[in-house]
Parts: sequence; structure tokens; C-alpha cells
Amino acid sequence: MGVVAATTALIVLRSLLFLQYEQADFDADQAIVGLMARHLAEGRAWPLFFYGQLYMMAVQAWLAAPVFLVLGSTVFALKLPLLVINVLTGALLVLLLIRQAGLRAWQAAVAVTWFAALPPVTASRMVQAQGGTIEPLCYALLLWLLRQRPLAFGLLFAFGFLQREFTLFAVIAILLVEGWRGELFTRRRAAHWLVVLLVFLGARQTVGLLRYSASMFGPDASPARLDEAVTNVDVVANSVCLAPSQVAGNVSWLLRENVPTFFGVRRQPPGILINSARPTGSPWGWLGLGGWLLGALVVLAPRRRGPAPAVERPVTLFPIFLVLTGGLGLAGVAVGCDVRDVITIRYHLLLALAPVGLTALALAVGPPSRWTHVVVVATLAWGTASVWSSIGLWREYRSAPPVSTFRLLADDLSARGDRYGWASYWVSYHVDFLSQERVQLSPTSAIRVADYARQALRAGPAAVIVGTTPCDGSVRGRRVADWWVCREAE
Repeated sequence: MGVVAATTALIVLRSLLFLQYEQADFDADQAIVGLMARHLAEGRAWPLFFYGQLYMMAVQAWLAAPVFLVLGSTVFALKLPLLVINVLTGALLVLLLIRQAGLRAWQAAVAVTWFAALPPVTASRMVQAQGGTIEPLCYALLLWLLRQRPLAFGLLFAFGFLQREFTLFAVIAILLVEGWRGELFTRRRAAHWLVVLLVFLGARQTVGLLRYSASMFGPDASPARLDEAVTNVDVVANSVCLAPSQVAGNVSWLLRENVPTFFGVRRQPPGILINSARPTGSPWGWLGLGGWLLGALVVLAPRRRGPAPAVERPVTLFPIFLVLTGGLGLAGVAVGCDVRDVITIRYHLLLALAPVGLTALALAVGPPSRWTHVVVVATLAWGTASVWSSIGLWREYRSAPPVSTFRLLADDLSARGDRYGWASYWVSYHVDFLSQERVQLSPTSAIRVADYARQALRAGPAAVIVGTTPCDGSVRGRRVADWWVCREAE
């Protein structure tokens, strides 16, 4: 229990700032999930998928709705369930490494450091209310536990896949483990996977039918119809762009840019991904990351003399599954279009499982040696660098937190009675949530809540227009933070 408590403490340290300070990492996409939860808690809408689309099931909104009833519709309340899932995932990792990989408690604690002590940029992604962030990692562990129970496995697979298709990588990893061990092609396992497939397809189809009665565009909007859909829940390819010809270049870019940023060993300028006046990342963390990788590879490398590491023992199955799941998560991004952007870190969060598994393998395959000591020391060195980055961010926010410009805009509009209006996608829904809908701005495209647009149209000249350029001479306006608030002259 002490290891679980220590893991929980590290997870809370790296995560809580993004709950407590709304300006640290919050945007319009997360605000829409918050609005969905608010509408659900008030009984005004029944969202099944992310507003305006028919994929990415609204699990996060359903988790946040009861919390809103107790704490109110705040960023803290929206992200609190995600913090709980982070803690649950860390605890599951520790327990599974001890019980299934045969690690001692302190060894499990070292391995889970790669998840529990993630640096600020990656930690912020783990509690983003983007529709599905930390959940696929938790689903992966639960699927591993349920891999011998086809009905429960198929239901969880369907549920996780409909929320975020990245859950598929955990299933592929299980199939690879079974294929490597020669179990996959037996009659018993073939029947098992046939049941899984049938349950998966049946559950997915059932949820697909529910979309006809769900709220697709918020309160007071007609139920979803096929001709209204911006995508189709039955065709995942509609929401996924694949570019096989770009894989080599994507892999090279990801390894140079995203992976170092993911593990906090690449310095990013201030304001990249999280709102901070200081650079993020600890370049000296490379010493830990590089030493860990070298040590793990030496421990696991085949020996010319003497027996090779016993990587085929049952205790290594779970660590191998973690390595495969994390690697597939990164590979899945590499085959996509337009992945050469640091923002795509949120699409390969499963990568956090790979070093946990590789460390567990290095510690489980044989007796302690100087190279296993290198693995342990290097892991702790990396963890120290990562934790120090989180502490530095906490110091900044405790002493001189960045201004919440969206809060300033929401408060100004609310105080002046400017209830309806127009703004960009990234401004409108952000302000709508922060103002708790006292202000209802709508974009002119990518509409997620239809009622906001209707109200702005009804308001006519009384509707404000929020933009980044000064108002022209024919309208009245004022400057608020980074924006201009304009309205027609009376």
C-alpha cells in the first residue's frame, strides 16, 4: 500500500495544477465537454457523443455531470474524474507488476515512475477533457485483466473503442502476445475471439442506434439524423486520415520532436501547450532517459555465452504487453496525416506504458546486476528531473500565475450584459463555459451548440462580435484582454 500511496502522491503532484488553475491548460474543445456535462446535470440534454459529431463517446461528460451537481460547473470539477482515473491507472500498474510480473514492491515503484512522474506537458494531456485521454491507458489494463472472459472483454472493447479508438492498440497487443506464445491459433482461442468479435459488433451497433435519440447539437436541438452528421459512427475512417507513404518521415520526426517532449527532455519555449512564462522540459533528463534505455537494452540483449534472459516466462507477459501497447500507440500516430505537430502528443499517450513495461522486463528477467542497477538509478534520475519541472511550474503559479485572459473576457461580457454574440470557435465555447452560460457566444462555423447560434441571430444588432482586430469606424467597441468587443452603433 505504501507504493500505491507514493504513486498516487506523484500523480497528484503532476496533475493537480491543471485542475486548480483553469488558465494552465483549457481550451474550447474541453469547454464543450464541460458544457455537455452541465447540460446533462441540468437535464437539458442527453449527449451520447461529442457535440456536433458521431464519434468519441461522451464518457467524460457523464463522469463530470454528478461532480457538477456537487461542486458546480468548474474546470476543477470537470477534470477531477480524470485525475481519479490517473490514480486508478497508477494503482493498477503497481498491483499488476507485483502480482503478474513478480516484481517486488520497490521494483514496481521504480517501473511505474515512468507513468507517475510524467513531465508537465504530458501530465497536462493526461487530465485534458478532450473526450478521451487517460481512459485508453486504463482500458488497456482492464482489458488485460479480462482477456480470458470474452463477454466482458468484448463489451469493454466496444465501450473503449467508441470513446477513443486508441483502445484498439491494447487488443492488438494482446493478440500479438498470444500469437508469440502460440496460443492464438488454437481452437479454444479462436472460439474465444469469435465471441469477442460478436459482442464487440453487437455492442457497437446498439450504441449506434442510440444516436437517433441523443442530443447532437446541445439543448433544444433535434435528435441526431444521418443527414445532419458531420461524420459517421459506423465508419471510423471518416475521422482518421492515413498516410502510409509518410510513415518513415513521420517516425523520424516523432522520435526527434514529440518523444523527447513527451518525456520532458526537450526544452520547449514558454507558452507551448501549457500556459507558462518559463520554458518547459529538463534537458539534463536526457542523462536519465539515455542511461535507462542503454541499461535496459543491455539487460535484455541475447548473450553470446550463457543463457539468454528468460523473456518467455509467464511473469514477462504483462510487461511485454505494456511495451507493445505503448509502441503501437506511437506507431498508430506515425501512419496518420499531419502528425508533425507537437500537439499530436495527446494522440499517443499510450506511449507512457512502454517504458513501464521495459523497466519491468529488465528487473524481472534475471538476478540483479550492475546493468539492472543502471536501469534503476537512471529511472530515478529521469523521475527527479521530471518532478523538478512540475515543482518549478507550481512555484510559478503560486507566486505569479499567468493571467486568465478568457476569464477576463467572460467576466467583462457578463458584467456589461452582453449575453449573445459571435466569436471564433476557440473563443466562443471557452467563454460560454467559464461564464456558466451567462454569456452565449457562437462561432459561425463548426457549430457544436445550435441554441447559441439561434440566440445570437435573434439578438440581431444587440449581439456582440468578439475578434482580434479593432472595430471599424461604423461600430462601437472596446478592448478586453487580447480581443476587441464590437457592436453596431445605435
